[in-house]
Amino acid sequence: MTTRTIARNTVFLSMAQGVRILLALALILYIANVYGPVWQGKFSILLAFLNIFQVLASFGLPRLITRNVARKYEESNHYYWAGLVAQGVTTLAFMVVMAGVVAIMPYPADTTWMLWVAVLALPLFTFYSLAGALLRAIEQMQYLVYAELLSAATQLGAAILLLSLGGGVIVLAVIRVAGIGLAALTVTLAARHRHLVRSPRWDVAFSRRLLRESLDFFGMAGMDALTQRLDILVLSVAAGEAVTGVYDAAFQLIKVLMTFILSFTDAVYPAISRLFAHARAAFRRELLKYLKWGVIALLPMAAGLSLLAPFIIGLLYRHEGYAASVRVLQTLAWVVIVYFIYIYLSRALMAGNRARAAFVVAMAMAFSGLALLSGGVTLWGAQGAAVGLLAMYGFGALLAGLLARRF
Repeated sequence: MTTRTIARNTVFLSMAQGVRILLALALILYIANVYGPVWQGKFSILLAFLNIFQVLASFGLPRLITRNVARKYEESNHYYWAGLVAQGVTTLAFMVVMAGVVAIMPYPADTTWMLWVAVLALPLFTFYSLAGALLRAIEQMQYLVYAELLSAATQLGAAILLLSLGGGVIVLAVIRVAGIGLAALTVTLAARHRHLVRSPRWDVAFSRRLLRESLDFFGMAGMDALTQRLDILVLSVAAGEAVTGVYDAAFQLIKVLMTFILSFTDAVYPAISRLFAHARAAFRRELLKYLKWGVIALLPMAAGLSLLAPFIIGLLYRHEGYAASVRVLQTLAWVVIVYFIYIYLSRALMAGNRARAAFVVAMAMAFSGLALLSGGVTLWGAQGAAVGLLAMYGFGALLAGLLARRF
């Protein structure tokens, strides 16, 4: 593993995610300033459900495939088709689960229909995640940039056009589904171009084996997704869509930094997986080095974001309903530090063949987070959700650090 390789892959993954986040932020700002906090709350609920159920439907398979193909490139085609069968089964199951969960949630009718339409995104995400896993394994992250740029730009243009013509919130779900389909097509073509995906190779026994091996990855990925959007779910049920929109206005601004963190850890993951298998001393050395520099880089960013919160919120959100977002952002700014430590060390545990330990940490954090967020929202609304999120990731970082010391 070289610093240059990590830097290059971090840049590409950051670009892919950053483009998507920035274009999504442009759409959110349009919704917020034209329609207000309630509509932003609806949109944040849509994104939260998709983020959670896309990961659950993936069943941890993309992360497992990335790790294994990174160690043995020539098996990429076998892993792709076996993964497609395995993830196809789990996706169908979680489509039913998502539809059922939406049906029992206490949302307005238009929000419920929006989420039911969004269920159609799950099978499209299957193709996107599996092809993307192969590209990550061979460290060809630039193709993800192309896919995200094309998809996000198309979604932004279509959403502004259709909303300005009088479309309702269901339009947002339709556009999101189409955007995921476009991204899936792009990365699949890229995987074929790199000869990672070739003629079909059906192997049901291998598909069953992947499902068994992915259980710990599924638990970890599912808990990751749940904890990342648990705040929105708790707020939307306990405080309503308007308060959710106020909170989300601040959260979207730290999401850019969180995206960079995810890109960095995704770039490191295949490389440290190889180091653990072949060079344990180098694995430990690189692990500590990037942890230290990550914290050093994020500290001034968090401080600056907290200090400038009144100016940033006032500049971006002109609607009168967003005054309370300032205090929320001042608290959320510090989440990025503990979030980085937790995510980075969790990836290290998985790379070191300790996926079950990473899952235990994520599960403990999710249960504690539910209590912390529920209590915070009950006491202080949107500000309480920010405090709860900070405490939740702090707890997760502490647990992951204790377990990673064994390396």
